[in-house]
Amino acid sequence: MDKLFVKRKWLIVFIVCLTAAVVIVSCSKQSEDVLIAQQHIVTCDTVNMKFAANVTPIFSANCYRCHANGIVNGGVSLDVYSSVLQQVNNGNLIGAITHAPGHIPMPYDGGKLSDCEIAIIQAWINEGAPNN
Repeated sequence: MDKLFVKRKWLIVFIVCLTAAVVIVSCSKQSEDVLIAQQHIVTCDTVNMKFAANVTPIFSANCYRCHANGIVNGGVSLDVYSSVLQQVNNGNLIGAITHAPGHIPMPYDGGKLSDCEIAIIQAWINEGAPNN
C-alpha cells in the first residue's frame, strides 16, 4: 500500500506540473499576441500639424502651469504664438522637450513628453511653425 501511495503522489505532482506548464505557455502566448495587437493600434499622426489643434493642447497639458497666464518662468511664455515662435527660432523649445544637452529639461517637474508629443511639435516646426 505504501508503494501505491507513492505512485499516486508522483502522478498528482506530474499532473499539477503539466497543468502549470500549459497555463504558463498559453498565458505568455496570449500576452504576446495582445502586445503585438496594441503596437499596431498605437500610431502617432504627424501629418499637417496645426498650432491651435495639435501643439497648443500639448503645451496646455504640460507647460501652462509654469509658462502661461502671466507666469513666465525662465522668461518663457508658451500661451501666445509669438512667444512660442521665439522659442522655436532660438532652438530652446526642441532642446528643452527632448532633454538635449545644454538645455533645461522640460517639463521641469515631470517626465519627458511622450515620443508622440515630441514628434507632433517637431513636425509642426518642420512645416514652418505656422500660426494655424
